[in-house]
Amino acid sequence: MRLSIVRRASLTTAMVALAACTANSVSRVAYEQTYLAGRYNWSFRRHFPNANRLLNAFDYGHAALYQTLITRDDATARLDGPDFEFITRDLLPNPPNLPIDEAAIGPDYAKLAPELVALFDWAHVLHRQIYDIWSTSAYTDERRDAEVARVLTYYRSRADLALSARPKSMSLMESQPYSRVFRQRDPKYNGLLWSYHWFQLALYDALITGRTERQLQSEVDSTVQRFFLMIADAPRHMPSEMPMAPTAAPIFASRYPEAAVVFDNLHALHDVVADILAAPRVPRSERRAALLAAAAAYRDDSTAVVSLDDWRRMARMMASPERR
Repeated sequence: MRLSIVRRASLTTAMVALAACTANSVSRVAYEQTYLAGRYNWSFRRHFPNANRLLNAFDYGHAALYQTLITRDDATARLDGPDFEFITRDLLPNPPNLPIDEAAIGPDYAKLAPELVALFDWAHVLHRQIYDIWSTSAYTDERRDAEVARVLTYYRSRADLALSARPKSMSLMESQPYSRVFRQRDPKYNGLLWSYHWFQLALYDALITGRTERQLQSEVDSTVQRFFLMIADAPRHMPSEMPMAPTAAPIFASRYPEAAVVFDNLHALHDVVADILAAPRVPRSERRAALLAAAAAYRDDSTAVVSLDDWRRMARMMASPERR
């Protein structure tokens, strides 16, 4: 009888310990999460299908880049050669109707750093939801502001994935041992990605500026046309520095500085990932650690933080003709 009680007690203790261990493990897993529910969801896709399809194609560009850098010894020859030609001549003029699964395009990249795939996906959800909010005609501007605040709160609820809303010094992107390697080796593909980032930001000002359905369509169509002019005759018309929100989307950055900072941090991290994967001085065995360290630096609120005023000055400096 006593032995049976001891055995039952030991079993109970083991089960409690296992449950605690399982709970701790689950809390460290980055689970998928969908869009915040709202009447505005999918408004951008309904009203601006051409621009929306371009965004789907952009996801391919980043995943294909990282996959090529990881798996190909001839990455530079491919990226500024046939890969660039395929994207600019085939994919972007005929973009997919639905978002692309980045893990399907870059399986080795997804296996190397699934945390990064989830982090980028979560920021892209925030992008899409703000587009949707400003694409619906059912809301006043005050209601739109409230909904943007709500989706930002939802975004921050994933502390394991959310990028910091504090501006970061460009030293994180420009002054590391691996910095600038990718843009120097593959200037056309790098310019293509910076054109993507300009488009994603400029869309916000187009949506905020348009007051009627006709004006909205005209503003978005104009942004699409300007993007295609950017990537024509590459890299002559492409951005020569990373576009930043205060200059690429000044109305949006003024109205929603927190969201604008998140997207600047997102775009900078995209550049850092490309540099890490392209840099010969980062051994393959150290790539994952370097990627996760960079992601952590852009997620925390303490590393290389600058003021909003410094962020705005930095954006003006990056856009100045002297930097080009």
